[in-house]
Amino acid sequence: MDKIELRKQLKAQRNALSREQVELSSKLVCEHILASDTYRQAEKILGYLAFGKELLVDTVLRKALEDGKQVYVPHIISNTEFVLAELKSFENLALDRYGIRCVKEPFELGIAEQLDLVLVPAVAFAKDGNRMGMGAGYYDRFLLKCPQAKLFGIAYAALLQEALPKDQYDVAVPYLVTEGGIVKTIC
Repeated sequence: MDKIELRKQLKAQRNALSREQVELSSKLVCEHILASDTYRQAEKILGYLAFGKELLVDTVLRKALEDGKQVYVPHIISNTEFVLAELKSFENLALDRYGIRCVKEPFELGIAEQLDLVLVPAVAFAKDGNRMGMGAGYYDRFLLKCPQAKLFGIAYAALLQEALPKDQYDVAVPYLVTEGGIVKTIC
C-alpha cells in the first residue's frame, strides 16, 4: 500500500475513535508525560493544540504553565512551515486557516534550538519511531532545527504500526508515549 493510501486508512481509523476513547487515551498519555523526568527537567516545551481526534495534550500544557515553564505551540506561516508561538494561557486562542486552535497574534516567538522537550503529533507511528504526519512535512522540517530536544511521539497504542514507509527527509522520534507508557524506540 502506498503512503497516501495508508495515511488515508490510518486517519479513518483514528477518526472512528469515540470521543470517550480520545479523552481516556489523552488522559493516560498526559499522566505518563507529567510523571517523566524529561518533563520535570524541561524548561521550554513545544506542544500542540490538538485537531480532530488527535491525542489532546492540553493537560500537559496547562500544568507546564502552572509550573512556570515556557510553553510553545506551532503557528503556521506557510504551506510547509510553522514558527513557535508562546502560549501564555488558554484564554487567548483563535482558529487558524485549517480550523486548528492557535495563539492570537501578536505573540512572542520561541527559538527551536532552545527547546528541551517536543511533543510530536502524527496520524500514526511505527515501533521504530518513524512517523506518518498529515503529509505537508511541517514537523520533519522543524525537528531538524532542534536536535538537542527530547522528542516524544504522541501515539495511540491502537494505531502503532510495525513499520511505516519512510522517505529520506522523515525524522523518527526516540520515544513514544501511548496509553501504556513511554517506550524507547529503536531509532
